[in-house]
Amino acid sequence: MDAEFGEVSVGVTPEADLAHLWSLVLHAADIDHHLHHGEAGWQLLVSEENAFRATEELRLFSEENHNWPPERAARSGRETIVENSPPVLPVIGALVVFYAITGGWEGHSHWFASGALDRVSVIGDGQWYRLVTALTLHADSAHLLGNVFFGGLLVYSLCRHLGSGIAWFSVLLTGVLANAINVFFHDDLYHSIGFSTAVFGMVGILSGMRLRRIGGWQEVVLALGSAASLLALMGSSGERTDLGAHFWGVGIGLLVGMILAALGLAGKRVLAPVGQWLLFVGSMAIVLGCWLYAL
Repeated sequence: MDAEFGEVSVGVTPEADLAHLWSLVLHAADIDHHLHHGEAGWQLLVSEENAFRATEELRLFSEENHNWPPERAARSGRETIVENSPPVLPVIGALVVFYAITGGWEGHSHWFASGALDRVSVIGDGQWYRLVTALTLHADSAHLLGNVFFGGLLVYSLCRHLGSGIAWFSVLLTGVLANAINVFFHDDLYHSIGFSTAVFGMVGILSGMRLRRIGGWQEVVLALGSAASLLALMGSSGERTDLGAHFWGVGIGLLVGMILAALGLAGKRVLAPVGQWLLFVGSMAIVLGCWLYAL
């Protein structure tokens, strides 16, 4: 043994970092000791009278930290990705093709007359399908490109963490709920269109999922900061910018994201691929069905 006379080794390791960590544990317990580096590696030496106490301190430390790093972090590389290649481009591409068919708002086409979010039509006439159809219409190419670019990136991340079915259904649900709430806070002259409500909903969903899993006021700041940054990039002024829709999109998205995380849907394959595809197709069918009913 490399220990000096009257000293015993209570731990041996070839790792210097671990040896110094043990030393910190004994320092915290006010146990005299020293480290010795020899052929066997790093030895933690204490007096014979302190050997039992030192051994117990190291044992307790090892038991309390045997799951460190936390299980969530250790699993993150395996469980956070549910779907590697989600079908995002076809859906985003469909928005572009649909805009080529409908044109902008100035065209006064029957598409906008039938599908735009109109408070009188929704509340007075019960045309609730407009909460869905309005998400697919765009006032001009600038709004379309912004929604396609940012929305594509955000929904791609959502699909990878939730699967395409759960992700697209959550986005559609968030957009519809945000539109519904927004309608009630405006007068009868209110009209709105655009996918940006759903895009801001995606920001809320991603932030809500992270907030529910990790917690802390930092995550609230992250959510609000992400929304504010996106608002600045996509535009926060102009007669066609619906700040209420953006606000409710983020708010409802936060709630939906927290519920998804609480139900254990984030980062876990809770549905088989067939189930995800059925939910994805069902979500697209809802949009198509609303348009068929509108027309």
